[in-house]
Amino acid sequence: MKNLYLLVILFSLISLNNAVYAQEVQEEEEHETKFKQQPGLAKAASKVFFSEKPWSVSGFGEISMVNRNDVPLGMEDDIELSYNNLYRFSTFFGYRFTDKIIWNSEVLVEYLMDPNGNSHFEFILEAFMDFSIHKSFNVRTGLYPLSLGYINNNDEPVMFGSVNRSDVERIIIPSTWMGMGVSFYGIMSPSLNYTLGFSQGLDGSAFRSGTFVRSGREPRFDGNAFTTFSVNPQINYVGLKDWTFSGSAYIGQAGDNQEITDSNNNVRRAESVVQIYSAYARYVQKNWEFIALATTGYMSNTADIYQMTAQANGGVGEVMAKQNIGYLVEGSFDLLSLFNNRNFLRKKNFMIDPHEVKVPFFVRYEYIDTHKNYNEKLLAESNANMVHFNSDIITVGVNFKPREEIAFKVDYQFRNNRATGPYAAKEDNLLELGIGFIF
Repeated sequence: MKNLYLLVILFSLISLNNAVYAQEVQEEEEHETKFKQQPGLAKAASKVFFSEKPWSVSGFGEISMVNRNDVPLGMEDDIELSYNNLYRFSTFFGYRFTDKIIWNSEVLVEYLMDPNGNSHFEFILEAFMDFSIHKSFNVRTGLYPLSLGYINNNDEPVMFGSVNRSDVERIIIPSTWMGMGVSFYGIMSPSLNYTLGFSQGLDGSAFRSGTFVRSGREPRFDGNAFTTFSVNPQINYVGLKDWTFSGSAYIGQAGDNQEITDSNNNVRRAESVVQIYSAYARYVQKNWEFIALATTGYMSNTADIYQMTAQANGGVGEVMAKQNIGYLVEGSFDLLSLFNNRNFLRKKNFMIDPHEVKVPFFVRYEYIDTHKNYNEKLLAESNANMVHFNSDIITVGVNFKPREEIAFKVDYQFRNNRATGPYAAKEDNLLELGIGFIF
């Protein structure tokens, strides 16, 4: 009889443990994210659209460190691509005048330092308004994120695994990229949604060869603000469970109607058109994530851009790519899912939410060629400048996410530039550390 009592007690304990674990699994499956996304915006930036109050305050922050020894050739003019220490804080202030008219604004402050002791402080103000007319047709106007690629609309630090955004989406697609203009978006069917934007063009005189259009993407508010224009369509298919398929494009002018003097001493208006095309497939399941993205950029009349940059840079002209390409493949798996018994995470506190804690391990391969095709005749000019990345980049890293709003990150990059010769950029392996949060 004593043995029978012991068996009953043992069975009861096992049943209780299984019941507790089953309840935790069910609660995890029923747990809803605290942050929702409005089309074209990341999580914190979307808060005003779902707030119970007519106003909202949200934002994100990040602190990142990179063990960089030298500033990479061609990156001297953009410290965000060559920093050792980064401190960034952004706050969104939103207000719903009505359910149909929503104001959203951002105040961003960042401070960066590079290996040479240079530092950069930036204070940025952005604002736009949404007019929710119908689920199939809405309007956004002001200074807003362009819908191109993946990261540009998902740029908050808890929304991607690596400490920094990939080179593919920092150089060819120069994330983060804000446009001044008007955008239309909506849901055409349960499987299809779209965006169609019209905004300012690019400042071709600010282009740098190693970073394509990145240095010319800044919005302008002077007399040349709308001398050039661009169009930016995107379409997303979400009809397959757990999958998103997206295609997007940017086609814009870059000549800025500036006067240039050609080789025959003729004065005329510069003309150039930039085209960027991108597509990605993304799979998100409870413990797995996968993304594959490809993009390519084209630039016409790079000789005109050479003249524009030479006039702006004391005679040094930039040899821009006629075409460049980049692609990446990334997979992520939550290591914490390997532990069936997670009793050590049962208690919720200010740092850890048992329903949300994850430890995703990821591997990403990317390839970028900044000058797949270019005007070789321009290199014969005495003051020609060109920086060529033809690089393979493998990034391996892990995050600790104690809750949806926080991510502790570490990754290591193996970087190799296939380009050779005097125009090849130097590449070094990098260790990156970061902390990111949203609220």
